[in-house]
Amino acid sequence: MLKLLAKKVKKILLLIVLLVFFNSYGQQSKIDSLIDHLNLVKDEIQKINILSNLCDELATNFNSEKDKKYIEQLIALSKKHKNYKSLIKGYQNYSTFFIWTNELEASIKYILKAEKICDSIGDYKSQLDCITQAGAVYGDLKQFNNAQKLFIKGESIINKNIVTKESCTLYVSYANFFMKKEDEQNAIDYYIKSLNCLNDFDDFETKLNCYSGLCWLYIDRKQYKKAEKYALSAIEDSKKIKAEFYKSIFNRILGRVYIDEGQIQKAIKHQLLALNYFIKSNHQLGSFDMLNQLAFSHWKNKDYATSKDYAIKAHVIANKINDSLAINSSNISKAKAYLGLNKISKTENILKKVAKDTINKTRWPTYMKESLLIELFLLYNKKGDYKKALKYNRSLLKLKDSLSLARFNNQVINSETKYQTEKKEKENLQLKTEKAEQALLLEKETKQKWLLGIGFISLLLILVIGGYFYQKNKKQKEVIETLQKDLHHRVKNNLAIINRFIDVVKEEFNNEAFDAKLIELQNRIASINEVHQQLYNNKDATKLGVKKYIEKLKQNIENTYVNKNITVEQHIDTTVNLKADISFPIGLIVNEFLTNSFKYAFTNTEKGKISININEADNHYKLELADNGKGFPKGFDISNSKTFGLRIMKLLTQQINGTFKIDGANGVKLTIQFPK
Repeated sequence: MLKLLAKKVKKILLLIVLLVFFNSYGQQSKIDSLIDHLNLVKDEIQKINILSNLCDELATNFNSEKDKKYIEQLIALSKKHKNYKSLIKGYQNYSTFFIWTNELEASIKYILKAEKICDSIGDYKSQLDCITQAGAVYGDLKQFNNAQKLFIKGESIINKNIVTKESCTLYVSYANFFMKKEDEQNAIDYYIKSLNCLNDFDDFETKLNCYSGLCWLYIDRKQYKKAEKYALSAIEDSKKIKAEFYKSIFNRILGRVYIDEGQIQKAIKHQLLALNYFIKSNHQLGSFDMLNQLAFSHWKNKDYATSKDYAIKAHVIANKINDSLAINSSNISKAKAYLGLNKISKTENILKKVAKDTINKTRWPTYMKESLLIELFLLYNKKGDYKKALKYNRSLLKLKDSLSLARFNNQVINSETKYQTEKKEKENLQLKTEKAEQALLLEKETKQKWLLGIGFISLLLILVIGGYFYQKNKKQKEVIETLQKDLHHRVKNNLAIINRFIDVVKEEFNNEAFDAKLIELQNRIASINEVHQQLYNNKDATKLGVKKYIEKLKQNIENTYVNKNITVEQHIDTTVNLKADISFPIGLIVNEFLTNSFKYAFTNTEKGKISININEADNHYKLELADNGKGFPKGFDISNSKTFGLRIMKLLTQQINGTFKIDGANGVKLTIQFPK
């Protein structure tokens, strides 16, 4: 999901946004030349201009007190000469400097100073830049309310003024903000807004930011070819503008794509390219991230010793920058490697330490909680402590169930379609305008040709619009069906995991009475699982063929309670289909009746028959289940019975708004009528 996109947003997104404001590909020779020029010039106005250019060049990699000195000179001279444009630039650069040194509170202080000056002098373009930067920093601090207030203010400014490149930048920063909040739908919407805005501007850097966010969303949805296509395209664009930082970002993304596709060596190659840049540019956070990714890649390759070495290096940097998320993430990487090396005690100590770290747990993204639970499950499973393993598996399933299904709906996928459609409509509008101009010229020659041209254009538009809506509806239907099938497949797998754990519990306790109850539970799970299995295999993921489903349930019960004297007959037409939500309770009712008949209706020697009938009328179905066994004992009061089987069948009947009738005088016969 958003694995969107994610699943996977880090502080590095903040640094991507910042590079939009500054020229990220200046050469060292240019910096040296500006410094030499600065030392020769005496005029302070000239010094302000040189310092402004110099700080912009340094902004892509502030890394020393010497850089800070130039910013302070720019601010001091700008204040002295009341040069507000340069003062804004100085505060922006000062804010960026503190981001590089991981002093985010100081960064906020100075960028808000810059924004206030922009507001006072009416420089809305620079104000949008400041809001974009401040919103990104607030987002990284998890101060989401402050960030959102700023972004709303920015949108208000855009709506009151002409759309500019700065507007596109703000939209992409807003999208990154929503990614940090794990709100994938809004993230997609604002990436698309930014791309639509960029149709009118030549801004490679903002475009690359959009591509980066969309790559992670496609990775989260396992659409690796799309993610790879965007990433490779972005690397080519980065080469054109000589943006090494962006090349590294997209090499990192390709590394992730190839890991998920199982192309480990290819992934490591791209990760090392990114790591070399981050180390060379003294980018601590980027270096940590790539070391941690390399630890994971070597773990996937079962090279646990190398994985451990990279995880330890990542942990050293995480402690150096004192970021709790980075520290916990590198600890989990170390634990994975140690578990692979069968160092159980070390693994357990590390994971316990991570689990107890409650200081910043509200900052923990879902993917890290999931990683921790997976490692705890694998650890205790390997130790043979199945009770604890089962506990963490349940927590993992609960976490997955709590995730909003909205992130997988067709709205997210349709956002890109919407962007492409709007882009196409813009092109069509331009084409229409050109044709209209030609029509006006033709009008001077002949009115008949003019009318013919208009008629042709109208017909063309009707065909285009009709074709568009046909394709759109077709794609929406395909997307919904794919998502429904994927959901059924995931539920089926989760039920299979639960079933396996029940097997483990049966082996552990070795109690016949306990085993019998667990087998009944497994049969109920199997009846639910079979619905998901058949819906996954069906062309139509919303309806279930009843005959095939009941046949599978019958076979399952016959295999559980082996008695060759009992025969089960079903009389169900192959055309009878039930909706998915109705199939679950019907399957459980049939399962419960068959179980009780096999267990209680007949002696071991007498021959018995059980029949299953389902008939379909105009507005309802009728389910009839019967056996020719010994029926209910004398004095048995059906209305006051509290046996589990009868209670569960009654409750399930109520769930589907059905009527429940049972007779135990001559064998047992159950009749349930329920609406379509």
